[in-house]
Amino acid sequence: MAAKKKLELKEILFPTLSLFLICFVMTGALALVNSITKEPIAANEKLTADAAREEIFPGARFVENGGCFTAMDQNGVPVGYCIDSEAQGYGGAIKVAVGLDVNGNVLKVQVINCDGETPGLGQKVKDEGFLSQFIGGRESVEVDAIASATYSSKGVAAAINQALEIYREVAQ
Repeated sequence: MAAKKKLELKEILFPTLSLFLICFVMTGALALVNSITKEPIAANEKLTADAAREEIFPGARFVENGGCFTAMDQNGVPVGYCIDSEAQGYGGAIKVAVGLDVNGNVLKVQVINCDGETPGLGQKVKDEGFLSQFIGGRESVEVDAIASATYSSKGVAAAINQALEIYREVAQ
């Protein structure tokens, strides 16, 4: 039977410290990248949300009130509401902008972000054919799910229901 070799301190310490140093440097690099990209990502998300509201209510002026944007015509008369909300889909958060008329009926839904959803399946929640099923909804909306994209479909419905809840709390 072979005798066990006794490990010396430097044989344990050197790899451990090397691994610690590599992890420390990589963590710092990731933190730096995050701090550099955080503001541009937030600015892009705001521009996308603004564009979605503009597409729902072209030419309207928006006044924010607790997460609910009141769309006003040129005379300052409310023409509807736009609410941004999000819910969990299959691959992450799905963000939508929901346009409501002055009575709280769904006029249009715009998907702001569903980048985490599966391309070709889950990202079909952006299609007009899918989103049109929610038009006219006022209370809780149900979903006719896209085949093989049930979680994504339910995520959009949950985000719309959340927007309707925000409308009931803020706008009414």
